[in-house]
Amino acid sequence: MIEVFIFLLTGVLTGIAAGLFGLGGGLIIVPVITYSLISFSNIPLDQAILYGISTSLASMVITGAMATYAHTINKNVDYKIIHKFVIGIIFGALLIGYIINIFPGKILKYFFIIYTFFIAYRIYSHKANFIINNSLITNNFVSNLVGFIFSIISGLVGIGGATLFVPFLIGHKIPAKLAIGTSSALGFLIGLGASISIFINSLYFEPINNYMFGFVYLPAILFLTLPSLFFVKLSANWLLKISDANVKKLFSSMLLIIGFLMLFN
Repeated sequence: MIEVFIFLLTGVLTGIAAGLFGLGGGLIIVPVITYSLISFSNIPLDQAILYGISTSLASMVITGAMATYAHTINKNVDYKIIHKFVIGIIFGALLIGYIINIFPGKILKYFFIIYTFFIAYRIYSHKANFIINNSLITNNFVSNLVGFIFSIISGLVGIGGATLFVPFLIGHKIPAKLAIGTSSALGFLIGLGASISIFINSLYFEPINNYMFGFVYLPAILFLTLPSLFFVKLSANWLLKISDANVKKLFSSMLLIIGFLMLFN
């Protein structure tokens, strides 16, 4: 019962993160599911964090689709930008299922923590004069290479890539709200491709219990992901009322909180 309550509360936070910041929710979901599997099912860290990442990626397919729809309605998605990254993202996402088992759980955990702190710093310290060469977006090869790299990193952490794509797009003079909405759609593609490859890879392993579908923990999908959908649409509308400067501050503050929680777990 405690586990269900934790998932429901996490679902609320995940929905808000998806709608307000363009996040697939992985930065919240991965630590929660990892903690839950270790505490309530006595699963070792190496397995628990793998299942947490896999479940997070599967969850992003659902929340990402809803967030993309909501941001599209609010005209905060630029599909021309998505077209520039899509090939690299798909190839990177499909590769995740075949390399994620290589990394020990502790390595994934500390990579996750360092990643959140680094991105929080980058967003918070971002200045208007920090502009990357705009040819990176106009050049198809380079943009797809960026999409491939971001997709690999996101898959290893179990997130949709908004924490990489949002500051990257902002650095290319894309307005913060448009960057967040567009990143939601990019995260959906990462979640879909990675989930497919991880599921195929999971067929070679025996499930740890009846609550697993491949590497996906079904109670989390039921009690965490599905309730979050209501808050995705609600918080996507909140984004319209917040200034770009405050969006950046809230985004970076949330990353710091998550990083510290994971560090001291």
